[in-house]
Order: sequence, then C-alpha cells, then structure tokens
Amino acid sequence: MNTIKTLTVYLGSSGHARPVFKDTASALGRLIAERGYNLVYGGMDAGLMGLLAKAALGDGAHVTGIIPRKLKDSERILGGLSETVMVEDLWDRKKRMFRIADAVVSLPGGFGTLDESLEMLYWAHLGLHAKPLVLVNIEGYWNDLIAYLHTLPDFDPRFLIIVERIEDIFAALENYEAPAEIIEEPDHYPHFEDEITRETQEPILIDVPSVENSYYAICALGLKQLHKHKRAIGFLNQNGEFDRLLKWINTAAEETFITKHCLELFSVGTEEAPLREALKHQEFVEIDLHNAKWGKAGE
Repeated sequence: MNTIKTLTVYLGSSGHARPVFKDTASALGRLIAERGYNLVYGGMDAGLMGLLAKAALGDGAHVTGIIPRKLKDSERILGGLSETVMVEDLWDRKKRMFRIADAVVSLPGGFGTLDESLEMLYWAHLGLHAKPLVLVNIEGYWNDLIAYLHTLPDFDPRFLIIVERIEDIFAALENYEAPAEIIEEPDHYPHFEDEITRETQEPILIDVPSVENSYYAICALGLKQLHKHKRAIGFLNQNGEFDRLLKWINTAAEETFITKHCLELFSVGTEEAPLREALKHQEFVEIDLHNAKWGKAGE
C-alpha cells in the first residue's frame, strides 16, 4: 500500500532558466494536484518554485510554503498558499521541509537544490530515515552528479530514484520499498550550517570525495552565494576525483540555476600547498540575487 501523500519538491529559484525547465515545473505542479498529493516547497514566487506552486494551487492541491523569517524581506513569498510556515533560518526550513515529506523530488536547480538533495542522502547513509529521493533528470541535467555519486564510498543507491520524465515519478514512488533496518526518526539531524558560518576566516578545503564532504561543500557554496559567510572554499582535485561534481557546477551556471559569478566562489587545485596559497587570496564575490538570479517577480 502506498503511504506517500506529501511531496517536498526542491527546485531552482532562478528566473532565467530555459522554457523546458519552466514547463516541467508547471506540469509537475498540475500532476501533483491531479494525483491527489500535497506539495511542500520553499515558499517563493521566483523561478521554477513559483511556477510549480501556482500550477499546483490552480488545480486544487494543498500547498505549504516554508520561509525563514530572516529571509522574508529578501525572498518573495508567494501569496495565496494553502499554508505559509515561518521558521527561524535556512536550516530550520530544510529540516521542516524534510520532516513533513513522505518523499522528496528534486527538479533541476542550483546550490540550494543540490545541498538539500545531498543532505538527504547523507542522512540516509547514517540510517536516519527511509524516505526516497527522486532526481528528475530533465535533458540529462543531473548526469554528471549521478555519475559522481556512484564513485562515493558513503552513497547508498537504495534511496535514490532517477527518472527522465515527471510522469514517471508517481509509479516509481508507488513501487518504492524502504530498507527495513532504518532506525526511528531522530530528534536531531546533523548539519553544517553553524560550523560553516562560525566567526572564522579559516578556509574550507574539500580533499576527500564523499557524500558527507560534498554536502558540506555545496552547503558552504550556497551559503556564500547568500552572503552568509566569506570563507575561502577550495577543492583539492588531485586525481580528478571531483571532475564530475565540478562539471555539474558548470552545467548549473550554463543553465542559469546559479550565476556565472558563482564560479568565482571557489578555487580548484591539484596540489595542496599551491591551493592553500590561492585560498589566502580568494576574493569575496558579491552576487546580486534579485537581478542576476531571480529575475523579475513572478517569472
């Protein structure tokens, strides 16, 4: 019996994505309503997020938006939601969105979408939940990320479902069988926001490829994009271990889910000493989210 009724959807807030991605977001919203599911998402009226929610609402779905109080002035909240939940910060938002969900779907997106997806896979590896993550691989958007994941020692493929079309999401969820050995839902989920944003200028150097370290790195990049810290970030890519992840980051920039300036938020090197020296001189980049990423309200 399928007990999945509430879907949390992670997806891009960029207003500059290609029409195929925008159309997919709207179509998924309509399908969620048509199939009788509830939708939980990040509450914004920007980019794919707004299109998804408005389509779901328009066809009668119950839509819950989760918004951090600290971002309510900079993020544009979609009006007319079935439920708007205000939380303290980004971490509270992610935790609430995950805990409400019976399953999570990730459409194409940028650092935030990947951060949330890797976080879920990291918790799965720790045995903290049995919820599936569905990556919707529109036009091969996630190809490099998927290939990268399969090289990581702490990646558990039992929790990842990959589909090419949104129409295939629902059958995949109906056929999902949760691993039996998962523990009861914990009171605490490990996360890295507090460590990343602590008062220090110590650089962040990612030198071992793993789900945990990748989650840490992408979370740090996402927070830096939001101007939450100014720490230098580097990848020690000695034998090409991070090639696929770095290629995905470039794809995200090409598809405008992150801005071109986001490629300046980190450094890459093949030797530790020169990379550490480069991190000492890495300049902080200001990113204009309103114009360079989100675009006009309602796009």
